[in-house]
Amino acid sequence: MEQEAYDEAFRALKELRYADAAQAFQEFLTNYPASEYADNAQYWLGESYYVTRNYDIALTAFQTLLDSFPDSPKAPDALLKVGYTHYELEQWDSARAALTQVQELYPDTTLSRLAENRLRSMRMEGHY
Repeated sequence: MEQEAYDEAFRALKELRYADAAQAFQEFLTNYPASEYADNAQYWLGESYYVTRNYDIALTAFQTLLDSFPDSPKAPDALLKVGYTHYELEQWDSARAALTQVQELYPDTTLSRLAENRLRSMRMEGHY
């Protein structure tokens, strides 16, 4: 049941049915808060909001992952998305802080390079 619920939510996400995916991931987290998939569900919940430009809700979802599952394999990705989401919300200082933290915590990774690219864009756009 638990695996099926997660798979169903993820399938909605893969099929670009973002509203359905968000609802399904939220229901999954409500029904299975201690699941081994809870951190992934939390991340994909944030992603489903991010891609639909619901940045405030996405930010809350990504931050919840970082607060609730700090050791999750998804935590580095969530931190990058926190930076991206602050950027989209034009919260420049918060974006810079999160993206810089990605670079410091995960040097020499794809995530670090993505953070550097966004920081470079921010500099070129005059945001710092």
